[in-house]
Amino acid sequence: MDAIKKKMQAMKLEKDNAMDRAMLCEQQARDANLRAEKAEEEARNLQKKIQAIENDLDQTQEQLTQVSAKLEEKDKALQNVSTNSIARAGYNGSTRCPAG
Repeated sequence: MDAIKKKMQAMKLEKDNAMDRAMLCEQQARDANLRAEKAEEEARNLQKKIQAIENDLDQTQEQLTQVSAKLEEKDKALQNVSTNSIARAGYNGSTRCPAG
């Protein structure tokens, strides 16, 4: 009878230890799931930030293209004005009579 009681106690202890390990594993699994959810949320937030930055980059590149085109137009206009001014100055200067 003692052998049976000892065996029962050993089995109960083994069961209790197994239950403790199972509870610990379940808690670790819950913790891991929480960490995974947080990491996924952070990844989603980072993806949104990346998308916003890419949109800003696209807009900035478009603005740069427009400003560069305007600058090129202004440079051409300035060159034309400078060329015309030089041409007029040269023409006016050659038609004057020397003082004398």
